[in-house]
Amino acid sequence: MRIICSKTELLQGVNVIQLAVSPKTTLPILSNFLVDSEKGIIKLTSTDLEVGIRTSVTGQVVKTGQVTIPAKKFAEIIRELPDAKIEIQADESNRIRITCANSHFLINGLPKEDYPLLPEFKEERAITIPQIILQKMLKKTSFAVSTDETRYVLNGVFFAIPPQPKADREKETEKRATTVSMVATDGRRLAYIKTTLDVPTGQRTNGMQVIIPTKTVAKLIDLLAGNNEENILVSITENQVGFKIKDTILISRLIEGTFPNYEQVIPKSYNIRLKLNTKDFLQVTKRVSLLVSEKGGSVKYSLSNNKLKTSCISPGIGEAEEEMVIEYQGNPFEIAFNPVYILDALKAMDSEEVFFEFTAPLNPGLLRPFKDKSVDHDLREEHLCVLMPMRIE
Repeated sequence: MRIICSKTELLQGVNVIQLAVSPKTTLPILSNFLVDSEKGIIKLTSTDLEVGIRTSVTGQVVKTGQVTIPAKKFAEIIRELPDAKIEIQADESNRIRITCANSHFLINGLPKEDYPLLPEFKEERAITIPQIILQKMLKKTSFAVSTDETRYVLNGVFFAIPPQPKADREKETEKRATTVSMVATDGRRLAYIKTTLDVPTGQRTNGMQVIIPTKTVAKLIDLLAGNNEENILVSITENQVGFKIKDTILISRLIEGTFPNYEQVIPKSYNIRLKLNTKDFLQVTKRVSLLVSEKGGSVKYSLSNNKLKTSCISPGIGEAEEEMVIEYQGNPFEIAFNPVYILDALKAMDSEEVFFEFTAPLNPGLLRPFKDKSVDHDLREEHLCVLMPMRIE
């Protein structure tokens, strides 16, 4: 194999496939990535057996071939090379020669036959989602994923697309409206978002409900960073999910199991509703939480006479208290939460104001963005966070 690429093109491709390279593995081949130039196109592939990424780079294929290259060491070399054309050659012994200007490197690769095959992306089953929407949905839910490995089905984001109604299939229109939703929960909090999309009529869905692993979600967020203008194809099969953006494909296994009935834990009513400035509420909670003990500590919210008092008392550490002026005329009310849950939820809100809703001190509270219908807001999106309170000592 012999190929020639620019440093910029090659480094960009290597940075992408490094997302799926296993940093610690008992299989040496998984520390490598596959270079494939057999069809006149330079493809780079990596996998850790759970997540796989394939991308293409522009360059000249002088001689076709395949070889696997140590990903970390190769990336370190390419980053330090001058900004010039880079020539890569591999011989029959899988030795890789790297030449750029006056720099020469020789590193050892491994045979392509030992490298795991990456499943093909099923484009005929794909649905189109704007990248900016997918990024937003992941950001607004992934923070609530459980890290408890004993609750395996909660170690990912639940992703659902309803089946296409028969009436829509018979319409002769270019696009149709469909909803996509994502949910994540760790049993103490829940993040939910539902968005209405316009997708091409030719993209027919039979309905999908899958759980995307946390690792995949994190890698997908990194992959999508900085590419807000593109659409992404999402393809779901029986046990895999694939995402395609331009010439890059990410394929992952899915979590097997049944996601809990999240709808039954979302409060359907409230006795108290506060409208708060998102930034101010976040900053007050953040300041008071500085004195919350790391294990089991809580922040208490007290309502009375148009005031919201945020406070905490931590034995052996100290006390903190801060008041906000709000609109509240009801009876005095107190409720406490883990401040991390409040802060994570507020950081995921993109509205200037939020609703904070309660029914009772030991019942779930709810945070949702406030959207004024009189101004230009996207009302095709529904987003909320459910938070379990803590007992007030």
